Amino acid sequence: MFPYSKQELINQHKETGMTLVITLLLVLTLTVMASAVTFVVNSHADMTNQVTQKPIAIESADACIEEAIAWVQTTDGQAWLDGTEVTGIDSMGYGTGAVKDIAAEGGTLYGKNLKLYTKKKVAETRSSKFQTRLEKASCTSVNLTVIKKTTDADEDEASLSGVGGEIGSEAEYGEEAAVGVIPYKYEILVVAEGIFNVATTGGGTTVVKGAYIASAQWLNANISKIEVLFSYQQ
Repeated sequence: MFPYSKQELINQHKETGMTLVITLLLVLTLTVMASAVTFVVNSHADMTNQVTQKPIAIESADACIEEAIAWVQTTDGQAWLDGTEVTGIDSMGYGTGAVKDIAAEGGTLYGKNLKLYTKKKVAETRSSKFQTRLEKASCTSVNLTVIKKTTDADEDEASLSGVGGEIGSEAEYGEEAAVGVIPYKYEILVVAEGIFNVATTGGGTTVVKGAYIASAQWLNANISKIEVLFSYQQ
């Protein structure tokens, strides 16, 4: 009675199936786009945190450099320098001497954070949040390496001004100064690694290894390294 009704019904079912397929494709496309946008946003957020926290990590390393230069002038620093022998000296007089990490366990900077570096002599007036931020910044290592150790005798003869004969006398300038302890001149390389919000051992500056990515302590973390070469003469 209705010769075309069955064919029309089949065509309608085919169209319904295509609608479902297209809908699924659209949902899949939107899901992929949303995932991509989320990934980009998170990446940019991490980059922003890195840039934001970089200055305090640099400041921490810089403070450790100053502490290292001050330590060299202490009794312990003088004793370490006196016992240092530089080996492998090249034609320019540079070599490699002892390496001292004053931020390692037992060192003078072990467990010392940026809050202690900047401790005020009078009553503390900084906000508690600011102090908490400073407590998260410290140095994981502060390595001092003596790369050159010389005396006046090792320098060019032109640098020995004041040594010569006096008219009418056989005495020489500087003769008396040559008696006694010979002062040394040191060239010291300091490499400090400053950290911020990085998980460390209890009260120390040794970085905790392991699955740190999942740890909340590592959020917004940053690490910076500073190298300084300075000269020191006894």
